[in-house]
Amino acid sequence: MAYEKKIPVDLDCPLRLTMSLIDSKWKSCILDELRSGENIRPSELHRRLPEAAPRVLDIQLKEMVDDGLVTKTIYPELPPRSEYRITDLGRTLIPIIDSMLRWGEEHFDLFINKYGNK
Repeated sequence: MAYEKKIPVDLDCPLRLTMSLIDSKWKSCILDELRSGENIRPSELHRRLPEAAPRVLDIQLKEMVDDGLVTKTIYPELPPRSEYRITDLGRTLIPIIDSMLRWGEEHFDLFINKYGNK
């Protein structure tokens, strides 16, 4: 049985549409890791985002491929090897991610006490 999103994409609201593409905890991070344009293997993404469960990353990568934000290349060799790369469409979300990064840096001190070392 294939994975299906629990919440359908809301096409009536551009904000909700955009958020549905990057709303998960890891999709923005995945795009940030792929921003250089290099091909990255799934195992390398797992190493770069160790807090994310591999299954969750795999599901979100599949959704991003389905949405056209990322391409997946599977090489016909044994054992099979695959790589992910950001698409031109995915690259259009980088300014949004950059804004989110700047906001986090600018307001870091406000949240360090709440979410800091516990």
